[in-house]
Amino acid sequence: MIAQVESQTILIVDDDPVARMVAAAHLRKEGYAVALAENGAVFLEVLQDINPDLILLDVDMPVLDGFSACRQLRSLHSGKTVPVLMMTGLEGDNSIEEAYEAGATDFIAKPVNWTLLKQRLRFMLRAVNAMNDLVESESRLAKAQSIAGLDYWRWDIVREKMIFSDKLAERFNFNVNSITVQQLINRVAAADRPRVADILQRSNDPKSIPADFEVTLDHRSDSEKYKVLRVQSELEYDNQGVLVAIEGTLQDITERKEAEARIQFLSRFDRLTGFQNRESFTRVMYSLIGECIRRDGCMALVLVDIDRFVRINDIYGHRTGDEVLLEVSRRITAFVDLLRQEVGGLRSEVCRWGGDKFGLAICCSSSLDCNVEVTTRLMDCISAPFRVNGHEVSLTSCIGYARVVDTTLDLGTLLRNAENAMRNAKRQGRNIVRCYDDSMLEVTERRMTLEVELRKALLNKQFILHYQPRINAKTKCIVGAEALLRWEHPTLGSLSPVEFIPVLEEMGLIHEVGAWVMEAACQQLKIWHNCGFSDFVLSVNLSAVQFRDIRLAQEIGDVINRTGITPKYLEFELTETAIMEDVAQTQATLALLKEIGVQLAVDDFGTGYSSLGYLRSFPLDTLKVDRTFVSELPGNSSDRSLTSAIIAMARSLSLHVVAEGIETQEQAEFLLEKQCDEFQGFLYSKPVDSKAFDVLLKSGKSLG
Repeated sequence: MIAQVESQTILIVDDDPVARMVAAAHLRKEGYAVALAENGAVFLEVLQDINPDLILLDVDMPVLDGFSACRQLRSLHSGKTVPVLMMTGLEGDNSIEEAYEAGATDFIAKPVNWTLLKQRLRFMLRAVNAMNDLVESESRLAKAQSIAGLDYWRWDIVREKMIFSDKLAERFNFNVNSITVQQLINRVAAADRPRVADILQRSNDPKSIPADFEVTLDHRSDSEKYKVLRVQSELEYDNQGVLVAIEGTLQDITERKEAEARIQFLSRFDRLTGFQNRESFTRVMYSLIGECIRRDGCMALVLVDIDRFVRINDIYGHRTGDEVLLEVSRRITAFVDLLRQEVGGLRSEVCRWGGDKFGLAICCSSSLDCNVEVTTRLMDCISAPFRVNGHEVSLTSCIGYARVVDTTLDLGTLLRNAENAMRNAKRQGRNIVRCYDDSMLEVTERRMTLEVELRKALLNKQFILHYQPRINAKTKCIVGAEALLRWEHPTLGSLSPVEFIPVLEEMGLIHEVGAWVMEAACQQLKIWHNCGFSDFVLSVNLSAVQFRDIRLAQEIGDVINRTGITPKYLEFELTETAIMEDVAQTQATLALLKEIGVQLAVDDFGTGYSSLGYLRSFPLDTLKVDRTFVSELPGNSSDRSLTSAIIAMARSLSLHVVAEGIETQEQAEFLLEKQCDEFQGFLYSKPVDSKAFDVLLKSGKSLG
């Protein structure tokens, strides 16, 4: 017994010191902790320091009697539930009534019967503990219901009265004293009103009343237009089995429903543009193809790819990039709207195909043929300049499209054909439109084969370098060479770099292959220098992808250190397009390369920007005249003028001039007359492997 009550504290309030002492002795004997106060005023002070489990309070005390002390106790937040047992020597019902009115839990007459008091205290404390447990349980339940958004309701069928929890009435602005069933129905959204009225009228058929259903409630608020509620119910019967009430819970699931709707939306539509996503678009395409066939109309799937969109994100940030995509989506929408005005009965669907790609499906009568003219209009619509976040933006795009040409064409084939057409357009350059034809499939299959085989080529040592001599224009002696990558495949044969270099770039393998080329070329250059050809210059081509790599200068420096070559005999050739793509980065990269000590050449001059300004601003050493200007020399007067001007301009800038693609003696004589420094072409030698080049080099003969 003592162990059970050891932690419980009883506060004794009595002005009689003997009575306090006797009471304390009895209570301590029972195992209670005891606190004492000699009058009502002290009692209230003691309460500031302790929280007793029960209070024994004498009525007749000076300063502040027990009735007054009890009233003040009950006015305190901490004193509302503590049990108070009043001890009174006063006789009569009035004192007992006053004790209860003051807030006493029970009373006992003086002199105290301690045996009776012991039992009464035990049961009072047990009841209090049970009450506290109940209050705590109800508090936890209320918190859980609040977190879950659960409220209580009850419909008393007999009295035709609705009863709501305070929280529910507050949440939905119900008047708990006056709301009727009809008023409740009127609060339901119009679309759900008949269903709810039907449910409430099923009291004669209780089994048909759903135990769990959802309803939309009009919420008359400026900030919230509606609420979606989940209603769960249980039926209450009387002793005769008659339904007398329905009660249950009501949960606000508006946020969950909105989240579900949002998830459903995002599963079908693009978050940024609001267009259908690719999966949803593909499903719609099934019905479009069927409609096209039934109407004997024409249908096309158009895919749009924004050129170099990644640069917009890199330069201006993803926020601006998103704004650009939004503008593109608006322009595609405007284009489709215009088509609808021009062509009656046109049906179209648009989607964001992914990233910077968009899809457009057009189905109409045969009066509109989706052809290059239509798709070019779309491309022009996209390319018109606009401003975004203070930046002037001008886009180009590549468009590929495929048409439903007969009833045997399935969706998978149409999708594949459109993607092949788009890829074909991208390989051709920028602002290109391509319509699918069967030859593209062969190209795609060939490309897939190349991708598979290229991954093996480096590992299996299928790459080799060939070298084409560079000839001194006057002496006709070999003064250098250009290293050219070749791929000797065991079954595909010898493959042109024109075919596989772009594939390497797209696959991201150009860095790895380019590193191998630099290493192999520098090793060969070292061999030729060690053989006594100490002034021999070897040029190596750098792709635009390699040139943009921030690691380029470090990698070149590492190769030079490993192979031990003299940097000034190593030359790197860059195309005009590569160096003009980002002028600021180009200047920084070229400066780093010049610090290493290598030579720099601009290749294929005349096919790109051909700007005197950039030749002045970049630290270049050599200019290579493109073979397209040389091939018609000396007969073509236009080429004669252009070639003469290019050479004169280069010499005015103290640039070394190399002419490529020389195949005739007449071409060589004309270029020599114009003071070209070096020649390169089939007139002297095709590109050959290192062994064959050794023979040319060691023969010491002039090749002219």
